[in-house]
Amino acid sequence: MLKGILKPKKLISTLLLILSIIIITVLLLPKLPVSPRKPASVSLPGQVESTSSAATDEQNPSQKSLEVQAANVSGYCLNVPVLLYHHIEPMAQAKQEGHAWLTVDPATFDQQMSYLASKGYTSISADTLAQALITHQNLPKSVVLTFDDGYQDFYTYAYPVISKYNLTANLAIPTGLMNNPGYLNWDQLKQMVASGKVFAYDHTWSHSSLPKDSQEKAQFEILTAKKQLEQNLGRPVNIFVYPYGSENGNTINLLRSDGFIAAFSTVSGFTQCNSFIMSLHRNRIGNSPLSSFGL
Repeated sequence: MLKGILKPKKLISTLLLILSIIIITVLLLPKLPVSPRKPASVSLPGQVESTSSAATDEQNPSQKSLEVQAANVSGYCLNVPVLLYHHIEPMAQAKQEGHAWLTVDPATFDQQMSYLASKGYTSISADTLAQALITHQNLPKSVVLTFDDGYQDFYTYAYPVISKYNLTANLAIPTGLMNNPGYLNWDQLKQMVASGKVFAYDHTWSHSSLPKDSQEKAQFEILTAKKQLEQNLGRPVNIFVYPYGSENGNTINLLRSDGFIAAFSTVSGFTQCNSFIMSLHRNRIGNSPLSSFGL
């Protein structure tokens, strides 16, 4: 009988102990801060209502990278796409020769150039872009067409299209490769440059990756091509195009000491600024409509 009376007392004591522990624990927990509710945004006349950054990033994952790129832009800037081409030839031939990934088919290239004309772009020389950045001049809606390595197919397939639409082309020429099979010869280059619609720029003598060269070798590569272009074409050459897009601080210093005022990289982007005039942006173009490349 006594044991039956004690059991309920033990149960009550246990429950009271558990309740005390719960109360003490609740009292000792830190209070979490309550975030105030964000007030509804109010747009003043002339203002555009903005969304939150989290919502923007979720809707457009590339927005954040675009904002970072914009934050790094400084100096005098222009929105000028510089398009980068290599081969213009029939795709079947390019596949056979093993460079289809560097090739735009002539029919596609014609469509791309027609598209630029229909969208009101003015094709300009690399000199024009460089001078506009240096002198802080505005430009009309412009595009720079660049073609690397001086391939023979430019003369055969691209140049007729350039002439058809009255466009301007900029060739990056490794002069030591001229007159070799698959490359332009000097007579062809002279003819095109004399038209006033084609410009030629220094792309080293042997298409060398300058950061891998000794200073003496790099100097030879730069100045030999510069001298050969100037002697054969009769015009000064002070703009450079990096083979493979390879560059570093030493290369840039060397180019500046040799009198170059601008240089083109393979870093993508449409914004060009005088703060990085020795590493201007270019955009690789493939065998697709230009609208698929953001134009």
